[in-house]
Amino acid sequence: MKKGKHLVSLILAAAMAAGLTACGGQTAPQTTAASEGTKQAEAAAPAESQEKEEAPAGKAEVTLSLNHVGATTHPYQYGSERFAELVSEKTGGRIAVEVYPASQIASGAKAIEFVQMGTLDIALESTMAAENFIPEIGVLNLPFLFENADQAFSVLDGDVGNELRAAAEAKGFKILCWMYNGFRDISNSVKPITAPEDLKGLKIRVPESQVFLKTFETLGGVPTPMAISEVFTAMQLKTVDGQENPSAIFVNNKYNEVNDYYSVTHHIFTAEPLIMSLDKFNSFSEEDQTTLLEAAQEAAEYQRQLAIDSADQELQQIKDAGVNVNVVEDMSDFKAAVQPVYETFKDQYGALIEKIQEATK
Repeated sequence: MKKGKHLVSLILAAAMAAGLTACGGQTAPQTTAASEGTKQAEAAAPAESQEKEEAPAGKAEVTLSLNHVGATTHPYQYGSERFAELVSEKTGGRIAVEVYPASQIASGAKAIEFVQMGTLDIALESTMAAENFIPEIGVLNLPFLFENADQAFSVLDGDVGNELRAAAEAKGFKILCWMYNGFRDISNSVKPITAPEDLKGLKIRVPESQVFLKTFETLGGVPTPMAISEVFTAMQLKTVDGQENPSAIFVNNKYNEVNDYYSVTHHIFTAEPLIMSLDKFNSFSEEDQTTLLEAAQEAAEYQRQLAIDSADQELQQIKDAGVNVNVVEDMSDFKAAVQPVYETFKDQYGALIEKIQEATK
């Protein structure tokens, strides 16, 4: 009941904040892409994760709200719950984290805007949404930047990740950790994708991101940006031929009903930063700041493994649903084809690209 009242308060505060922004004539940040996690796959989380309880009511001196877009069975939820549990344990219950799944408060750039305004304490959001506020993060949306998840995690947890964290701080945000959405694949209702030329003329839904648009234009496709909530109907009505997303989206949004082909291309790695406002973070003691960062990193490592494990199960579910699944084993032609994308964004991301490439040699 207490959490329910808190949620109502948060929603009212968010609505008032949005109204004040509108009345003040300020332009809200444009949403380049809402996070793709809504209604994602039911992750096979350990039983103990499903049985976790919130921190006992009444003990907490501070309660933080954490919003994400995933379902209650998604790795986002289990990672968020793990973070809440660790924060409670490490602070003796002084700090509690209340988790709000399924975009109960907001999603995409709006969620990060609410963090900026102080309406929401923490947002687990996509790099596409985050780049509206922290442009440097957009480098992570480039195609074929990473060969595998471990390589990406090494970069995110290393010097490049720290540089992006510093860029976030310069914009008034604190990145507590990097969680994981998955590698993106391509599905459609026309044919399997085995080579770049197979995309020629195909209308593919993409997030509202310049990097994504340029990537699919370069590959010969016809990228069509739209909200994730519109994708099923768009494919059903043949407004678009297909879409690209991690496997969890395909499974939970039942795209097997409108797509016959699923091609494992892993063309873009999608990280999910756990974002807090810097002012809110700095309101804690140094000891509590360290605790929040340690708890976030432990939770991220837990969540990443859950996401990796569930991806294997999701791919099997796609096959079991009767979808034609093909794995593109040799991506060299695709990688060569997207080099113009790197040239396009060289001025914006060049230094970061070089550092990532050096770190992944």
